[in-house]
Amino acid sequence: MQKKEYIQKMFAGISRHYDLLNHMLSLGRDRSWRRFAVAKLPEGLILDVCSGTGDVAIEVSGRNRAVASDFCREMLQLCARKIQEMNNGSICCVQSDAENLSFKDGAFSGAIAAFGIRNVADIKKALSEMHRVVKKGGRVIVLEFSQPENRIFRGIYYLYFKKVLPLIGAAISKKGGAYSYLPSSVMTFPERGGFVQLMKESGMERIELYDLTSGIVTVYVGIK
Repeated sequence: MQKKEYIQKMFAGISRHYDLLNHMLSLGRDRSWRRFAVAKLPEGLILDVCSGTGDVAIEVSGRNRAVASDFCREMLQLCARKIQEMNNGSICCVQSDAENLSFKDGAFSGAIAAFGIRNVADIKKALSEMHRVVKKGGRVIVLEFSQPENRIFRGIYYLYFKKVLPLIGAAISKKGGAYSYLPSSVMTFPERGGFVQLMKESGMERIELYDLTSGIVTVYVGIK
């Protein structure tokens, strides 16, 4: 099974528990991480790539219109349900692959991917697509897990991330593979400098990065 098919099937399997586990396993920090990343976006129409159940798009909709895009139908169904319950007319959901976005060039003022870019088969291609659909001067934001640089904190974090988190995730979701995949996907994700280089190669300029919560996550900001 190719990575794309595996990821699609995996997220479909954990979709019902996805929000609960995100909040619980991050000790509630995921909300503040998303707020920080969204604050870096410009005003205008925003594309939320790898949107999942739409938490970033919902955060964006406080001041902008947003399109929630994901290739997993089950995730988008939950996103649409949340939007309907909120009676939020500022968001629409579109099923679309991050490596082949179904939007016109320059259609958005900004694009953001939160905790999703590491799951695509071709990261550079997904970044290039985000760059393509953003207008000149627009911003591309990526919020992703990182490896803490402080050795002592990193040791404590790895113990939780590699040992405890998969056990809790498997117990609640009944899908052990999904939460074993999470630590391994973070360990193989490019280091900060390597990811900045991928953004540059995808066409982005003036790239800035911000480490949050002692480097557990990093927010990357690029300009088209």
